[in-house]
Parts: sequence; structure tokens; C-alpha cells
Amino acid sequence: MEAGDMELRSEKLNKILSNEIDWSEIKKVHCFLPIVDDNEPDLRSLITSLVKQGVQIYTSNPPAKSVATPVNTKLENFSLDQATEFDLIVVPMIVYDPATNHRLGFGGGFYDRLLKSQPGAQKIGVCFKEFRIDNLPIESHDQPLQKIFAV
Repeated sequence: MEAGDMELRSEKLNKILSNEIDWSEIKKVHCFLPIVDDNEPDLRSLITSLVKQGVQIYTSNPPAKSVATPVNTKLENFSLDQATEFDLIVVPMIVYDPATNHRLGFGGGFYDRLLKSQPGAQKIGVCFKEFRIDNLPIESHDQPLQKIFAV
């Protein structure tokens, strides 16, 4: 995907998330930062806006990957051994199946463990529409999402 197209579509996802989510009760969010060169949506403008509104943003950066970080935005680092409860979790997807709301990530299982540990959180996945797949194989540890936004 070309960089310009990815930027436009990422901004569209930022607007969709801004408009489709009721932010009035959301105080703690776990959100990913885009991995450079992996065709992940860039939600940094949404993250920056939420921080300005007083929402606490947590992220978990994969140590072996290069991530793009928001400018002048304080983010909390999160690991699975913390007892933090999130109101919303936004996850990236390599592919997704809209029939089951399951996703496939990079295979480490981090997001499946995070989603399972957060029964009260809204769970949303975002990616680009080209990454839709029908009949995605599901394993017993895979956690479905409540909503998927793909543009």
C-alpha cells in the first residue's frame, strides 16, 4: 500500500473511532502504536487528541519492532502482569474475519491474553479492508472482538 493512501485511510479510521465510540465513560485505553513498514493503521492523531482530553493511554511496544510514537504525548507502558483495567482496547490485525470478529496478529498471543484478561473492556480491531479473509481458522485461545473497523 502506498504511503499517501495509508495516511488518508488511517486518518479516516481516526475519525471513525472518534465518532463511533462513546468516549464519555472511557478513562483508560490500551492502543497500539503502528509498526513501521507493516501496513498498520496510524492512530497517533486519535491518541494525541485523547491524551489532551485526559484519557490515559497505555501501549505495549513489541521490543523487536520499530514503532512510530506520537509527538509530545505521554503514554504509559503496559505489561500483562499489571493489574490495570481498561475501558477500551484497540488492536491491530494482519487479517480479520467479519463473520466471527476474529483476527490474526503476529502470532505471539499477546493481544489474545490481554483481551481475555479484560472482560469489562470494549474490544475493537482496526485495519485496512484488503486484509479481510473469510473462514479464518480459529484456535481455542483466540479471542473475538466486539467491533471491527476496516477502511
